[in-house]
Amino acid sequence: MSTPEQIVDQIKVATDYQKNKKQLKEKILTDLHVTYNGGLFLITTDLISFLATWTNEELFLEDVYNNPIKVKREELLTKAKECYQAVMNEWHIEHEKLKRVRKI
Repeated sequence: MSTPEQIVDQIKVATDYQKNKKQLKEKILTDLHVTYNGGLFLITTDLISFLATWTNEELFLEDVYNNPIKVKREELLTKAKECYQAVMNEWHIEHEKLKRVRKI
C-alpha cells in the first residue's frame, strides 16, 4: 500500500511531466519559424504540402504577420523540409528524455 508521501511524489512527477511536455511543445513551435525573403513563416505540414503540390515557381504567401511575401517555391520548400525534420528530430529526442525521467 502507498503512503501519502509516495502518492504526493507520484502526483508531483506526473504534474512536472505534463508541465515540461507543454514547455517543450512551446519551444518546438518557436523553433518551427523560418525567415525567408523578409517574412517569417511557421513551418507546418500544411505549408510543406502546399509548396510541394503548387505548380508555379514563384508565388506570394502570407507570413505570420499577415504580409504577402514573394517566395520561390522550391527554395522555401527545401528550407521548410530541412527545418521541419530537424525540429521534429529534436522534439522526439527531448520527449524521450522526459518519458524516461517520468518512469524513474
